[in-house]
Amino acid sequence: MTPRTREDDDPDRSHRPTRQPRRGPGRSERGARRREELVTIASELFARSGFRGTGLAEVAARAGITQPALLYYFGSKEGLLQAVIEHRGAQSIEFARESVAIGGLRAIREMPASAHRNAREPGLARLLAVLTMENLDPQDPAHDYFVQRYRRLRELIARIITDAQATGEIRAEVDPGLKAAELLATMDGLQTQWLLDPGEVDLVTAIESYALTLIRDLAADPAAYATTVTGETTGHE
Repeated sequence: MTPRTREDDDPDRSHRPTRQPRRGPGRSERGARRREELVTIASELFARSGFRGTGLAEVAARAGITQPALLYYFGSKEGLLQAVIEHRGAQSIEFARESVAIGGLRAIREMPASAHRNAREPGLARLLAVLTMENLDPQDPAHDYFVQRYRRLRELIARIITDAQATGEIRAEVDPGLKAAELLATMDGLQTQWLLDPGEVDLVTAIESYALTLIRDLAADPAAYATTVTGETTGHE
């Protein structure tokens, strides 16, 4: 008969957790990191050659993996594209949300901050510009994404204007939806010219100038304009 031990008489023994050896990052964490690395590589290639001009084999080769391994993470080339635009495109939406939180003409005054960000990351700006142009047709794989992206941006900008109209800071006759579309068109147009000819087009200075012009156009009175631009009042009541 095997002798009984103290542990055999312990009624809580079966409920005690088994001590596990310490391990490094889990498989899911490593997989998430690897997936992010692949998205970064694909973003660089898409920005340079476009979605249509970049093959899965090229992405896999740059990453040092096989094409089946790449498909394991994304399922298809379209799945990879979706991952890229969701990861990269989220930044501009977040910036617009932050602008809503600032509110009013001050939010317009902060527009050059986005230009500074794009100037620091020209690859991101180029990526979104290239992919937008590649997905103009309703049959294109990311068409719906870019339609919804621009709708959301227009909604957020229009909300800034509407809220400021309610407080009397922005002129009541301004159409929020049209002004939001105009703002986005101007920003995108300046950015495209900068991407094409960065030596001739100063993106930050151009958007700074446009922001001041837009504030002057939107402001309900000169005092609101002066306070937003300089932080000083004009003396008007």
